[in-house]
Amino acid sequence: MLTRNFKLAEFIRSDKADEMGDPNTPDEEHLRALHGLACGMEQVRRILGDRPISITSGYRNPAVNKAVGGVSNSAHALGYAADFSVKGMTPVEVARALEASTLAFDQLIYEASRNINHISFDPRMRREVKTQKKGAGTPVVWGIVD
Repeated sequence: MLTRNFKLAEFIRSDKADEMGDPNTPDEEHLRALHGLACGMEQVRRILGDRPISITSGYRNPAVNKAVGGVSNSAHALGYAADFSVKGMTPVEVARALEASTLAFDQLIYEASRNINHISFDPRMRREVKTQKKGAGTPVVWGIVD
């Protein structure tokens, strides 16, 4: 367990890694970042009424990150980011609740086409809130847009 409600396995599970036969194991530096990410997700869970959270994408080691077309400085590759959904809430409801909270984060991206949210706890903590209406590689706009 990384934290009370989150296991390391949730953050390193990857269909692409499984397909490649890669265990997607983080090194010590990334493991520390993943602990910070899990602590951030505990705060997300509290803000959202202690609802269960499903991590759909977390850490990607360099080989897995390259295989999915990720950039080398991706927050996922650094252990800072997770894509997630929340039981009993739509992604836009989640995004709005987190935007309205005092939670410190780096980026929150409502990914409408994927029906999930992306959050990162990169140490820069810029508190950027954005929406990506279509898939990967499409424009991202500021704010939460339905």
